[in-house]
Amino acid sequence: MYLFPASFGPVDVRFMVQASSYEFQRRYDFDFNKYVYSGISFMNEEQEKQVKTFIKRKEITAGVERDVDENLVQDVCSEVAEWYSRAAVGDSHTVLKNDGTRKLKYNYVFENEIKNRYGDVWTSTGNDRNIVVTKITHEEKVERENKQKADSSELFNSLIGFRRVFLALVKHQKPLIGHNMLLDLLLIFDKFHKPLPAHYKDFQEEIHRIFPLIIDTKSIATHLIKKKLDLRFNSTLGGLYHVFRSAAGQNFVIHSPVIAHGEDFTIYSNETYLPHEAGYDAYMCGYCFLRMCHILTFSDVKSTEVVPCTFSRYLNEIKPFHNKINMIRASINSLDLSGSSKEPQRPLVFVQSKTASFQLSAYKLAKEFSKFGTVDIKLQSKSRALVATGNIYCARDLVKFYKNDKRMSIHHYSKWRHSPYSKPALWTGVILSGGLCLWALWSSKKNNT
Repeated sequence: MYLFPASFGPVDVRFMVQASSYEFQRRYDFDFNKYVYSGISFMNEEQEKQVKTFIKRKEITAGVERDVDENLVQDVCSEVAEWYSRAAVGDSHTVLKNDGTRKLKYNYVFENEIKNRYGDVWTSTGNDRNIVVTKITHEEKVERENKQKADSSELFNSLIGFRRVFLALVKHQKPLIGHNMLLDLLLIFDKFHKPLPAHYKDFQEEIHRIFPLIIDTKSIATHLIKKKLDLRFNSTLGGLYHVFRSAAGQNFVIHSPVIAHGEDFTIYSNETYLPHEAGYDAYMCGYCFLRMCHILTFSDVKSTEVVPCTFSRYLNEIKPFHNKINMIRASINSLDLSGSSKEPQRPLVFVQSKTASFQLSAYKLAKEFSKFGTVDIKLQSKSRALVATGNIYCARDLVKFYKNDKRMSIHHYSKWRHSPYSKPALWTGVILSGGLCLWALWSSKKNNT
């Protein structure tokens, strides 16, 4: 299933593409033709309101510029005119057959154009989307127009498209499960709900309101890696899936849940591997989620006490991971979308170049520090950098190893010592305090004299 943004009336989405992104998609057999020609439309709440207003006013039939072949419109109207001159009341004529590629919004333009040009005709579209014109009396037309309350409902549903799936998820408040899903949540919010707000707090509150329970399997996987289980894996989705799909992964804890496809569904069989296809990634994510839930539930329990488990118990056992979204390249490990707790910050170290000839770069530092553990680099200048380390041991080893280094100095980060704003703020305070003291002394001396 592919999604492609709808263009209709005032809604005409602009987006940029990057060559490397297209190369990545091509490498995994992305069907660009299907994406453009057959992609399901979508829009957010704001765009939906614009389209509703536009359809209600029927501005599309009066617009100077319409996304339709005007020559074809003229040909169709000429054909209707020729038929109309010899047709009797009750006669019908198929005026425009659908070749399988014409979208519903174009039928809407044609039908409204015909109705506006010819007084006593009515148009209809069957399941085959062929346009049929029927000659009726003026009274009949008035009566039909008065009774017609949702003449654009089918068109409207086709335009909002996949947003209807999003609205169903919001309505039923089901748990939302993803892997390393911060960007996915931002896209879901912006494309199907509302434009992204300017402030994170507004986003956090609204996404938690519409999806009260969100689970990021990346956070669970990172936790399991720290437990140092006998089962070795990395936290990438593909790496997790390969391990948990193996015999060792399935039997690491007995009574692991049986995960099987429907009888008639064979696309994602055991021999199939289709990474980066949305449906397959969702399947892998759900698969790994269940396996990890089972391990977390029974990893510290005797094998004789392990029993088949319900989904509700799994959700209860992984409460520490509810609404904890993994963060990449940040000073914190995760975001708490519930807003109920403050995430602990990753240990920070401050790096400063000792000589003008040694300039810092993110690539250079990441390469040199990688042997100590996971690090993320934020350059403040060519001579200063802030490094978020994976744990306190990584930070300690960096400070210790580079204690006598001639190129750069590394210290545990202190906001007052190392922030580029702390020194100016400190000196401003000193000057203001000194000025106030001098003014007080001068005033006191003046009063004494």
